[in-house]
Amino acid sequence: MFDLFGLTLFLQIKKEAVGLVGGAIFLGSWVLQAWESRKAGVPVVSLRFFLLRAFASALLALEAVRMQSLSVTFVMGATTLLMLYNASLILTKR
Repeated sequence: MFDLFGLTLFLQIKKEAVGLVGGAIFLGSWVLQAWESRKAGVPVVSLRFFLLRAFASALLALEAVRMQSLSVTFVMGATTLLMLYNASLILTKR
């Protein structure tokens, strides 16, 4: 039997794949930060954290453009730039 709900859900997920992946990576950056902090015994914000955040923010900005949301595009675009700036500070300090 044809599962209309399953097909609709699949098509919706496919349509929003960039945003879903971006959101998962964004969440994953927090998991990485918590894991690195636990391992070090002190709060740690690493280059990997900022690079994951920058990549996720860029994906979410692309999703916002697709959705035609000017406010979210602006916020996620600015977040991408800020994360890249922080990553560059870490790289220049090395």
